[in-house]
Amino acid sequence: MRGNDKWKAVLVLLAFSVGSLMAGPATAAKVKRSKEHMPLPGKTYSWTFEADTLGLKPAHTMAFGGTWQVIEDSTALVAADSIAVPTDSVAPAPPPRPKAPRFLNQSETDDGVAYHYINFTRPTLMDLDASVRFRIRGGEIDPSAGLLFQMDPKGTSGYLVRVITRDSEIAFQYLLYGKRRDVKFAPIPTPEPGSWHTVGITRRRTVLTILYDGKEVMTVRDDRYRKGTVGVWTEDDSLVDFAGLTATAR
Repeated sequence: MRGNDKWKAVLVLLAFSVGSLMAGPATAAKVKRSKEHMPLPGKTYSWTFEADTLGLKPAHTMAFGGTWQVIEDSTALVAADSIAVPTDSVAPAPPPRPKAPRFLNQSETDDGVAYHYINFTRPTLMDLDASVRFRIRGGEIDPSAGLLFQMDPKGTSGYLVRVITRDSEIAFQYLLYGKRRDVKFAPIPTPEPGSWHTVGITRRRTVLTILYDGKEVMTVRDDRYRKGTVGVWTEDDSLVDFAGLTATAR
């Protein structure tokens, strides 16, 4: 090989080596971004439990205490079947029997666990809007229901917004390795037993807004957790139904 050709070969090898070194971090960053892929803003997730098995907890969830199961609201079907048809007329063909609405039920009252909650293992969200409807059907110790968000993969750390019937207030709290910590409280109208209510949150960077029945009741600045999944919560002997859980990436 001639001298000039040798120098050309050396230069090509050096250029390749430098290019590999420069591409290394970029490639690693690309892989990291792909592993931490977040839904595009505006993507909404809703849990109707239609595809879940009745009597069991929903798919892709982790339960921490309590007895969780998907059940049907049979009262809706009874109402549909009770429509009277005049006896002196030809009865029209009955409409298709409607599907009974489903909800997530927590029915355990005495398992020795103070907190009963269930975490949905996907999706992982950063800034978000989330809400859930709930009705407290029973409980004497501390009737309460809550919405979890930005829970970690183990389901032990994240944020909690909890409606406390006993004290007519809503609490913003966080979980750290399964231990609950208080941050802020705000008064709300006392939820009527058996009536449906909604608790929701919005998260924009470090600003978190808490809503109860569609009205803003509290604003908190907090940056302990930046991403995670959602879930729902009950406490002590509370018997609670949940429906209409939604989460939207922002």
